[in-house]
Amino acid sequence: MSTEEELNQLDASMAEAKHFIDIKNSCVKLHRNRDFKKVILDYYFKEEAARLVMAKSSNLSEEQKKLIDNMMYGVGALSNFFDSVLQRGVQAEQALRDDEEAKTAILQEDLE
Repeated sequence: MSTEEELNQLDASMAEAKHFIDIKNSCVKLHRNRDFKKVILDYYFKEEAARLVMAKSSNLSEEQKKLIDNMMYGVGALSNFFDSVLQRGVQAEQALRDDEEAKTAILQEDLE
């Protein structure tokens, strides 16, 4: 692979990493937002999840139980989504640092 191709590949990788870092930073801002905390973190993830668990233990039809199961899965899926966005952003930060170092090394080799 030529130096130009390597640099182009690193630039593309760095652009992708910056995208995921931006998404992670937006997620962090959301988690700090008072209304987001109130509605999603406190109400949906805690109160609504507890309500669904209690509702599941009441006398319901199979169809109602299935609906509650799906709603409970939704709570978990959204929580997992936020966790994965944060994790992917942290990994992207490391990848960006690695790519920047690699790009610097390639450019220094060309100068020599």
